[in-house]
Parts: sequence; structure tokens; C-alpha cells
Amino acid sequence: MSEFLHISLRSRDRDQTVAWYTQNLGFVEERRGTTSIGTQTAILRLPGLNTYIEVSDRVRLGRDFEIPQDLIHLAFTVTDMKAAHDRLVANGVKWTDGSPTDPFAFIEDCDGYEIELCTAPVGGEFDHFRLRVSDLDRSVEFYERFLGFVTAERTQSPRGSRIAKLELPGNRVKLELSYLPFLEPHFSVPDDLMHLAFPVDDMPTLYHDWQSNGVVITEGKPDGGMIFAADPDGYELEMIARRR
Repeated sequence: MSEFLHISLRSRDRDQTVAWYTQNLGFVEERRGTTSIGTQTAILRLPGLNTYIEVSDRVRLGRDFEIPQDLIHLAFTVTDMKAAHDRLVANGVKWTDGSPTDPFAFIEDCDGYEIELCTAPVGGEFDHFRLRVSDLDRSVEFYERFLGFVTAERTQSPRGSRIAKLELPGNRVKLELSYLPFLEPHFSVPDDLMHLAFPVDDMPTLYHDWQSNGVVITEGKPDGGMIFAADPDGYELEMIARRR
């Protein structure tokens, strides 16, 4: 792979989600549309960043859905945590953990997704997207082998949480995989909650390589414009044939 294209998140209300990310995190709405089955989408991008967020309001499925504990979170940088705290709280944002003097803090978006704020010299950056995994070594191997990520760092917290930071060369948004030993090791990813998207130069080759190596392909054909597959924990991957 060469590009971490986008992260798609299910939304409870497209317009509300768009407003939240534009007002609180500085995203710009690039475009919006409605699919043939009525899903309302919007593309949100931070200026100068290739990886974007796709808001996906699956109207047909309803707007009541559950996000399992610590399943996923997004992380963004701020230069001044106190200023960020005051501005976000004034906007009505739910501040869930950390103080205005801490280097890290957590908030919650309007759909209930967890967002980490990290102090850094450059603010307003989409730093990483984190996935909870059941077997860290297995997931790291998968993302390195099949998607071209490179492990940049591994850490372990005092509570035993193990985290791997993965980078896709040339992309600023990182992927973090976290194993949390204090939670139930077995979990399920709700259908249609989220997916990660990557462009593909040679779809037939990728399709047959993945199929022969046991990657679960859930939708699409090798001669089509896209396929959907699942990582070892069931997180959905959208592979999109690059236009020539």
C-alpha cells in the first residue's frame, strides 16, 4: 500500500457530526452525498492532510448503535491543553478524562467516539487512529504483511497495556494497535460501525494474494472497483482500485 486513504465512522446524524468536527477540530467539509441505499455521507478533511474522515449516516439501519468500550479512538494534537479545554468545554464538548494541565486528555464526539488530545509543538494534526486488538503480535503481522505498515514503536503501560505504533511510509496519520489485558479478551466489532480504506494499484493481484493467504474477503471480485475484507479481529477494510 502507499496511502492511508480514509477512516469511515458511522454517524447518528450526518449534519450534526459534520458540524461537530468542523467547529471543534478544524475539519473542512469537502463534499457530501447519498448512496443508492440511502446512506448519507460526508468527507471531512484537515487542510494539508491526505487521510480524511468519511462520515457515514446509515439512515436505513437507524441512529441507535453501540460503540464497545475502548474499541477505537482518534487522536489529535494541541499546542495548549488549557486553551483547548476552555474552548471545547465552552462549545459543550464532553471532556471525559485528564485535566487542562495534563499532556494528554480525552473528549467524546457527538456520536460517542473517544478522542484523545495530545500536546505537541504543532497543533491541529490528526495524529493517529487506534484499534483495540485481541492479539497484538498477530495484528501487527497482518498490517505489516498485507497493508505495508511498518512498526515505529512498541510500548507497555504500568497497567500492562501493550501498544504498537504503525506507520505507512509517506503518510502522517499513524495506526495504533492496543492490547488491553484488563478487558475481556474476546470482543466483536459491530457491523457497519467503521472501516479503513486504502487504494490499490493492482486489484487482481492483491485479491488472489489475500485469498491464498487466508484473508477474509467479505465482498467484491478481483476484477471490480473495490473489495471489502476483514482484519484478524473483524475490523473492516475497504480496498479501492486506483484510477489509472
